[in-house]
Amino acid sequence: MFKLFKTKLTEQEAASRYVLYIMKEAQDAWPTIHKSLKDSFKGKFVVEDEKMATFDLALAAIAQDLQAVKNLFSKEQAERIEKWVLKCIDTKDWGEYAVDEVNKYGEEFQKGIQNINADGDPLSAIPARLLHRWLGKNIQNFDVEMHGKKTGIISPILLIMVSSTLAAFLGNWKKLKDNFNLIKGDIPFDENPSGLKDYVPEPKENKPDGTIQYYDENGNLKEKWLPPEQINELLKKDGSKRVYKVLIKGPWNGIKEAYSTLFVDDIATHVDDKGIAYAFCFYEGGEPKYNLIKKELWEQDKDVMSIMMNPDLSEKQRIEAIKKITQD
Repeated sequence: MFKLFKTKLTEQEAASRYVLYIMKEAQDAWPTIHKSLKDSFKGKFVVEDEKMATFDLALAAIAQDLQAVKNLFSKEQAERIEKWVLKCIDTKDWGEYAVDEVNKYGEEFQKGIQNINADGDPLSAIPARLLHRWLGKNIQNFDVEMHGKKTGIISPILLIMVSSTLAAFLGNWKKLKDNFNLIKGDIPFDENPSGLKDYVPEPKENKPDGTIQYYDENGNLKEKWLPPEQINELLKKDGSKRVYKVLIKGPWNGIKEAYSTLFVDDIATHVDDKGIAYAFCFYEGGEPKYNLIKKELWEQDKDVMSIMMNPDLSEKQRIEAIKKITQD
């Protein structure tokens, strides 16, 4: 049925859905693909690393379909989408490898286009690189020979089979464009707001009872000793406030830190016995927003992270869900 208005989807959400979909499709398809290639070439098709084969298939599929983005969207939007896709595959364990591979697949494809008048073959560029990743040194089993000499040319039959395999993963960005109105989202590429720096734990020291630590307006750590009753009186003063270190988690890797002036109510609720407060950062209207949260919830942040990474939630739904957790 014809839709008068398309559902809005941010470019970040589209990239996340796309990567998750391709990763799952590659995982599901690999056993069949592997069996077909082994059966077709008997003992010649020997994969070098079974565990990496599925991942390499997904990266090649992602890189190939990304080439269509340049033709489907405006230059500016295509560049943003590509950056979001690379950010989605930039994981803790395999991010550097994944991003490098997708970029190199794309470079090989573009070289093929540029050299098409000199027998360049862009359609074989990505399949050929994928075969090198799959087979490693065993690629020599498919080196075409002429007059008894190796030519360095991969068997055309094998290339055609792998090209057909990758073709099954094409068209996903076309579907996303046809079914959704892709819009620029709130979260910027540089998700580390200015003024935040990486958190570096301070060495533990045993302090005598009554020692209080605090941060001055320049973020310098200070300490002094006060009788417990005097500390209580100071904290009871209406509107009393001090600068505290705040540890912040958000849509980035690791923990950031900042210094913030907190009022007595926030101090009593959110500051731990080490004089540290805890917060989550999310984006609204392109601007970072911070919510203080109890240390126990901050340390067990799986619910918040799952909300942030859930591709089925809109940005507005993410914000509301995170606010609810931090206010509970």
